Amino acid sequence: MKGVHRTGKDLKGRACGKSLCQRKDEKYTARFSGKDGRRHEKHFDPLPEARNWLADAQYESRHGIVLAERDMTVDGWFIY
Repeated sequence: MKGVHRTGKDLKGRACGKSLCQRKDEKYTARFSGKDGRRHEKHFDPLPEARNWLADAQYESRHGIVLAERDMTVDGWFIY
């Protein structure tokens, strides 16, 4: 269903927020599709950390700031 935004839930059925959900191992997943069309996803232990990363990453993507992983190699950067 295109255009429908669903709110992720935690293991107790409570809403976590848009683009956030909790996995069975109790880690929270934050993900979004960037301006470049690529999916960006990261896992966190506390929910507030996931929310902060999601907000920062979406801002960086919208404003053209390059999202580079910390473990990205020079070859990987060149390909990117």
